[in-house]
Amino acid sequence: MLRFSLFVLVLFVIKFDVFSQKIIYPHNAFWSKIELNQLDNQAKWGLGLDFVYRRKSSILTDNMFALPLRESLRPWIHYQFSEYARFSLSPLGYMNTNEYNGKPEDFDREPFYELRTTFQFFHHIKQWNGRLMHTWRYRYELRWQEQPGEEDLRFFTRFRFRYRLRCMLNSTNFYDDKTLYLAGSNEFGLNLGRNVTLNTFNQNRLYLGIGYRFLNVVRAELRYIERFRTRGSNAAEFDKDRGFMIAVSFDSMIGIGKEKDYKVKYTD
Repeated sequence: MLRFSLFVLVLFVIKFDVFSQKIIYPHNAFWSKIELNQLDNQAKWGLGLDFVYRRKSSILTDNMFALPLRESLRPWIHYQFSEYARFSLSPLGYMNTNEYNGKPEDFDREPFYELRTTFQFFHHIKQWNGRLMHTWRYRYELRWQEQPGEEDLRFFTRFRFRYRLRCMLNSTNFYDDKTLYLAGSNEFGLNLGRNVTLNTFNQNRLYLGIGYRFLNVVRAELRYIERFRTRGSNAAEFDKDRGFMIAVSFDSMIGIGKEKDYKVKYTD
């Protein structure tokens, strides 16, 4: 215990030393996400689609809905290895981003689009007779990002790692209809490639939330989000946004309302 306490203290000192000289811009943000999946429990292959929409505050207002932040659309192809593991590929996703406003000159930053190919693998285990569900997710992204005013797209890659814990409150199975659960996760990202200079650290995301399953395959979650990220390629400035997220997931479209005839066996 003493060694662990000393280790935590050292990490705190290092973090304080690293970030004490940085400029951090605070923001309020609203995130939303809709996921649609078509996966037959008897098949290994499936399809999916997700849509993300975000809003943000600015230096003129704390209102998290004041300005647009991000819209994205990604198709997915899923392959289910087992009840506990899935590989997913998004061949080509589209993102449109309006950057944060942390200082007056930020209003001159033009929106830009990005094309992204994503490889994803996740696996999970259950404990406490199914009431606890641990999930590890690994993502590798190929990113082609518009540079306003230039013809060429900037290419780089990103690795993302996320750990998530779900705790079921009224059942022992996350896939049972009418299950109420708590969830929390933390994810960090690293930029990679020759076009990455000072911003290898990309971001860290933390969320805590509560979710409910209904109509057999539909889940709705309300989350508190906190994200800390490098501001573009500038390693001396960071954006820190806090806010709320609403996420709605359809684990399998063909199972909506079919509690007796269709049992969800697995999902991310």
